[in-house]
Amino acid sequence: MDPKLGRGWRLVLWALLAGVGTLLFFRYLLPCVLPFLLAFLTAALCEPAVRFLSDKAHLRRGAASALCVLVILSSLVGFFLLVVVRLIDEAVSLAAELPRLASGLPGLIERIEGAFRRLSDAAPASLRSYLDQALRALADRASQMPASLSAWALGKLSAAAAGAPKTVLSVATYAIGSFFISAGFPSIRSFLARQIPPHARAAARQAKADLVDSVGRWIRAEAALLGVTFVELTAAFLLMRVEYGAVIALITALIDALPVFGVGVVLLPWAGASLLTGEVPRAAALLATYLVVTVVHQCLEPKLIGDQFGVAPAAALFAMYAGFRLCGVAGMVLFPFLLMLLNQMNTKGYVKLWKLPEKQEK
Repeated sequence: MDPKLGRGWRLVLWALLAGVGTLLFFRYLLPCVLPFLLAFLTAALCEPAVRFLSDKAHLRRGAASALCVLVILSSLVGFFLLVVVRLIDEAVSLAAELPRLASGLPGLIERIEGAFRRLSDAAPASLRSYLDQALRALADRASQMPASLSAWALGKLSAAAAGAPKTVLSVATYAIGSFFISAGFPSIRSFLARQIPPHARAAARQAKADLVDSVGRWIRAEAALLGVTFVELTAAFLLMRVEYGAVIALITALIDALPVFGVGVVLLPWAGASLLTGEVPRAAALLATYLVVTVVHQCLEPKLIGDQFGVAPAAALFAMYAGFRLCGVAGMVLFPFLLMLLNQMNTKGYVKLWKLPEKQEK
């Protein structure tokens, strides 16, 4: 067999194994170790404060760890409760407005049906039957929408109730693990360091520095995207004369930065509510804003990632698409980040997945 062909097959095999291993890791292993990874990260963040309290305030390490972990967990719980209380308040306000919103629904449906009727009457005879079928299908869907929404909401509530015990157990494990890992952080870090051969420790430290650098670059790229989204939304809300437009734009941009969410979480329900209340121009403006922000985001993200990590925009776009197809919306964030890490590891020489330009190889 040709040596070059053999190397090509080995590269394909390693790529397939890496892909399968990644999927298995995120599918089965990550849910088991995620609370402990977060606990270790929390303990690492607490370590400077714990050392300060132990050395300067002469507190026992266990007490210092408990205090620092308690501060972090209290802050997280307070933020979570603040968000939940706000969401409940908004939900109560929306529930109070539902009768008024629903009162405009029959008139809206009648206007839509009238528009379809006029379109059907003006259309050629060969198209009228298709338009009539479309009108009947639309009417059927509209009549079935309340039942469908109720079934969807009940399904989501049932899934949330079924997953509540696991969530509570995971959160409790994270909280307790944060304290235990922080209290024994020096010995845990020493144990992990001993598992690395002496000749590989320098490389491990360099790999850690490269990982931190990669995360920092990724955060800068995401911050740039957040800033662009905020400016776009602020401009759109000011043109629409929305009260507190800048605040709403900031909240929407922060939601868009989350892996599973996007601007559609805010803009699409808002557009639907505006349509139900007869504010058709505002609904159209919100839909146009959603389309513009989404298109700009999808165009800019591969370019920003490529600029930060030396990854071709086409490769970043491919990673986003593959991540979406394999893991959903979260994969659109996860896969480009994995591509960045692989590119950094390949550039630094930790792995040899693809050849670099001659100058870089030297």
